[in-house]
Amino acid sequence: MQYADDVRLPPRVPPIVALALLVAVLGGVAVAVAPLIGVGSGQGASGSIVSASVFAALCALAVPAVAIGVCRRSPSLAGALLAGIGAMSLGVAILDVQLFVDAIDANRLELFRPISAGLINAGMGAYVALIGHGLLVVAGGLGLVIVHRESERDGYGSARAAEYDGRSVGARIGTWPTAAAIFAAIAYVLALFGPAFDSQDPIFLVRPLVDSPAASALGTGLVAVALLIVTAVALTSISSWVGAGALVGAGIGALGVSGTRVVAGLAGGDRIGVGVGSIVGALAAVVIVGIGAAVPALTARRESRAAVASAPASAQRGAARRGNETKSARKAAMIEQARAEQARVRKLHRLAGALGVIAAALAATGASLPVLSLPEGVPEPSILATRIVLLAAGVLLVASLGLFLPGRANMIRPVLGTLWTTVVMGAAAVLQPVVIATDVPGVGLGIGVFVLGAASVVAAATGIALWLAGTAEREDIDTSVEYAVNRAVLVVGGIGGVLSLAGTALPLYRGERYSAASVGDWPWGINTWGQLLVGVAVLVAVLIAPRARPARAKALLIGSAATMLAYVISGPLTSSRIPDATVGVGAITAGTGLLLLVVAVLLVRATQSSAQADKQ
Repeated sequence: MQYADDVRLPPRVPPIVALALLVAVLGGVAVAVAPLIGVGSGQGASGSIVSASVFAALCALAVPAVAIGVCRRSPSLAGALLAGIGAMSLGVAILDVQLFVDAIDANRLELFRPISAGLINAGMGAYVALIGHGLLVVAGGLGLVIVHRESERDGYGSARAAEYDGRSVGARIGTWPTAAAIFAAIAYVLALFGPAFDSQDPIFLVRPLVDSPAASALGTGLVAVALLIVTAVALTSISSWVGAGALVGAGIGALGVSGTRVVAGLAGGDRIGVGVGSIVGALAAVVIVGIGAAVPALTARRESRAAVASAPASAQRGAARRGNETKSARKAAMIEQARAEQARVRKLHRLAGALGVIAAALAATGASLPVLSLPEGVPEPSILATRIVLLAAGVLLVASLGLFLPGRANMIRPVLGTLWTTVVMGAAAVLQPVVIATDVPGVGLGIGVFVLGAASVVAAATGIALWLAGTAEREDIDTSVEYAVNRAVLVVGGIGGVLSLAGTALPLYRGERYSAASVGDWPWGINTWGQLLVGVAVLVAVLIAPRARPARAKALLIGSAATMLAYVISGPLTSSRIPDATVGVGAITAGTGLLLLVVAVLLVRATQSSAQADKQ
């Protein structure tokens, strides 16, 4: 039997594939030659760091080269490779825009190096680099078209074992490789917030992401979002080759950003070194590339084992047709398989519960420890945001303990789907004033900051474990039963989700001179990013709920409402830091969204009760 991923195509390459490869090659070549043409001109600019330029060129050319090599055997793999790096190139193209706005703040040592405070103008190479990354974006779009066309071929998503047909890549490669890919993507995103370089050069200033110029901050944000999206799409694809290509393409694109900074820092001389953010990002990108490259081998091994294991079962089914297999034996086999699946889901629930408890404990501990290192005799200031952390830790702890209740974990799991973000939001709210305070001579970071950082990472790991548990649970349900989209819940909950997101973007309270964090303050503070994480998580949850099973939908909406309640309560907990604080538009908007989420819960409950009455 031959499978879609293994089909050898005729020597002639389809025109759409040839066009995508041509565009990708042109884009890669343009990026590679840009430093040779001259990116920065003027008295303040010098040539690029050669080793960094070479590394960036190799990353830009590697994906088109690999795509050319595999296009005849698997157009879907070639298309996925281009789609992966094309998605990452969109953010890098925005980073290129900084070369035209204020080149000295671009910090692109692979393109040019600032040597003085003199004027730096964007040279011809800057246009070539921007065009090159733009062409890679276009090639990525064409790659998506190629993947879509291949998905319509017979046998797409087939596997060597029938039980894996149409299953996602994440399910086919196993839990640990999937978790590793997700962890690496999250680690890369977090690394982008860290320092890219360690500079002692007064000309070469390194700013944190939240304090970067608009083009640099937006471009970096798009790189982070693109990697998360591509990783999610790759792991949910039903083609192992598409998943592998997307992960490898995106991973190389991510390596082109962070890896280039590592090389530049190592070759930058005594006054410029490598930042910890670049090191972590480069390592995470390497992990993503490695997992992507291993996807075909991992799927083949698991599918071969499943095929071998199912061979005796196939023989038994044949014997049953000949009258040698009894009905009780088949029933026993089904019960055995169901118990094994339930045991796997229970392990994942306990893992998520344990992580949630650890995250809550770390958060409460971090909020109780000093978050600032102060000179002797200086009293510790009161940071009111620690109240948010304690509130979030208490809620997460109670909900996480529910995952250990026998027979209740399946119902409680969706509640935690958004609650873990409140811990991250609280930690970000604490970190913002701490970062400002460290600008004062003699003031440094306290031990509490590091504990809160660990709590945020473990909270994110809790979210991943919850997702894995939900995926494992859905694999064991009867997919022949379709649940119609609850339009009333979709409309009411959707509006509530949008208002919730808007509420996290607007200030919860304001005074005459100051107000709470909001997107209106640029550059955004770390606390603003934490609030937006909550809003985005709630919006995603309420869009999933109308398509979920009624009981799970109700739990998901309850968790979203609890998350927004914690956010709204954070206003009164911290508003005393501003004299004469009044209720802000964010509190009103978020409160309205919260009420609509509660209404959506009632609608799901009413629908569920009506369905049960009809059955009776």
